[in-house]
Amino acid sequence: MGLFRYKHRAPHLGKYPMETVKRVDQPTTRIDAEKVPRVPIRGSFFRRPFYGDLGERAQAERPRFINKYPLAAAMEDLMKVIVPMQDGDVAPEIAPGTDDPQEMARHLKSLAYFLDMDIVGICEVPEYAWYSHDIEGNEIEPRHKYAIVMVIDQGFATMEGASGDDWISGTQSYRAYLRGAEVGSVMANYIRRLGYEARCHSAADGEVLQIPLMLLAGLGELSRIGELVLNPFIGPRSKVCIVTTNLPMECDKPIDFGLQQFCGNCHKCARECPCNAISFGDKIMFNGYEIWKPDVENCAKYRITNQKGSACGRCMKTCPLNKVVTEDGPLVTRIASWLGINAMWLKPVLIPVAVWLDDVLGNGKRVKGQKWWLDHEYAPDGRIILPEKGVNRRDISPGKPNPESQKTAIYPAEDLPPGDFEECFPVDRKEALRKGAEATRPENSPKNAP
Repeated sequence: MGLFRYKHRAPHLGKYPMETVKRVDQPTTRIDAEKVPRVPIRGSFFRRPFYGDLGERAQAERPRFINKYPLAAAMEDLMKVIVPMQDGDVAPEIAPGTDDPQEMARHLKSLAYFLDMDIVGICEVPEYAWYSHDIEGNEIEPRHKYAIVMVIDQGFATMEGASGDDWISGTQSYRAYLRGAEVGSVMANYIRRLGYEARCHSAADGEVLQIPLMLLAGLGELSRIGELVLNPFIGPRSKVCIVTTNLPMECDKPIDFGLQQFCGNCHKCARECPCNAISFGDKIMFNGYEIWKPDVENCAKYRITNQKGSACGRCMKTCPLNKVVTEDGPLVTRIASWLGINAMWLKPVLIPVAVWLDDVLGNGKRVKGQKWWLDHEYAPDGRIILPEKGVNRRDISPGKPNPESQKTAIYPAEDLPPGDFEECFPVDRKEALRKGAEATRPENSPKNAP
């Protein structure tokens, strides 16, 4: 966006025209709030490997998940330093001029954009969006009413040069997480100085779940990728930082840009997933959410034990909505994006063409001129070496047929370890596959539910 345009655009709106997207009263993903359980951080499939829940190999690899790539390790060092600054003391008096919820929402959104966040939304925090136990096993008491939810782009150009699961993949995540932790901590500190409680929830130390708050704050819709909220302007390539507070603010509404219909007719992320973790089938009800449920065990194991890269983001890399839709992007892409948001009645015609054309144009392949990083790995003895197992150099597989059947393991809240459980709590994959098969039976699908 040119500088001239900023003269005619309020600072709280940011650079992406989110105000043009249709607003709705409820997220396009069905959420049965009374059936959504609070879950512990201990139950996260990126936390469980520390205890040996996912087997010996995942347990051995998890401590070096970030530190096996030098640039990601450098970022983690700073993120650890920031954690103590995420919370703190509150000023004894409330600052004047902070009692107008609409004005404060605009003020804090403008601040977030000033600090270089990409897209911002505000919502109230339902009780189910708080974890039940923190990273140390302590019970969490919900204490703030509002959330400022901030989205950070992982970087289109770098993702273009990558396979999605090569050595830069973890760093792309941590670049966004680091920016979010820095900005979120500053904002929380600022709000506390105004006389209101506030806490930053970063990837390193957070007490709230990101997905429901992204949906409620109007930052996107839940996608086929499963546990990922996709934004109409930056697609799936985002990370999130959240600040919760008791400072009264005007809230945003959820959005509807037709993603449920798009993802219902596109399977590219599932086709390109290297560990078959993304569903080819219909949505199911899971922990109170209507969702295309991924096999999070397979996903976590692959990302943690990936020997030819530092993590995995193939789903983001290959999604047809992973595009640049600003003036920097191709005209055809910008027109297609505008039609997708503003002419949803055309989607039955546009979606099949868009999905087909995305493969024809080779989108999702590596753009070799965009590779700038070094392919390095930390050896067990601390030396930086060339990767012992090599580098993933995947492109796309347009001719690969969808499987006739797919087995997905699901782990409902009742199958997770207690929040303060410090011993191994092995997964029962056989039982999880049985529950997955039961949940995906046609008669149990949300559309056939009473």
